[in-house]
Amino acid sequence: MNNTIESQWARLGVLFNSAPASATPDLERLLLETARQLHHNGRLLPLVSTWLVEHGLYVARHRLKRLIVEELEPEHQPALGLLLETAVEHGAPAELRRLCKVCIPSADPSPLSVSFRTKPALIEIAQQTASELSKKWGLWSPAIQLKHDAICPSSWIRTHNPSLLPRLIRRGDLRCSILEVFTLDLDGSASSITELARQTNATRPAVYDAVESLVCEGELIQHARQVVLLSVA
Repeated sequence: MNNTIESQWARLGVLFNSAPASATPDLERLLLETARQLHHNGRLLPLVSTWLVEHGLYVARHRLKRLIVEELEPEHQPALGLLLETAVEHGAPAELRRLCKVCIPSADPSPLSVSFRTKPALIEIAQQTASELSKKWGLWSPAIQLKHDAICPSSWIRTHNPSLLPRLIRRGDLRCSILEVFTLDLDGSASSITELARQTNATRPAVYDAVESLVCEGELIQHARQVVLLSVA
């Protein structure tokens, strides 16, 4: 199975020179892995930033926030912050900026690319050519140029990843995160609203309202305290 980071993004419509992965990736965890590899692959920052500009509404924002807090190592949080804020500055959904607040800038500024960390002269070049935003995150790199011609349209993404359509319909809101948590993290059922609140990093009242909406939409059913995804009920 082709499961490199390039193949997973190719499955989502980024034109890397790689065969697409055989299955739709977990988008939020893919963003975490992208942050981990941003230092080693110079194409990731401009290409993934462009993807977020064009398709950022697919991101389940509340779920991503929880995963940043629970799963992303502190040393990689500056890279994710740089990626998300770069995308927002170029036109990605403004709601993604809230996730930047969860990420902590580097306390020891250095070039973003590991290849520029090997010699003092390269370090100096990286610092001199760094954008103000990259300086803010402590990962020196030049300002990016968007790569719209390397990103497939939303219609292509939906055709090859039909499971992502509910994300787009709900524009990445809390309902979207709840559905993705059921599918990707909880095997279809949650013991309580409190559990869903933890899994989505949202307040209980907000989750309660979102669950009520999803029940009305025919996506969930509720038995006493337990909430169940209708497709596995």
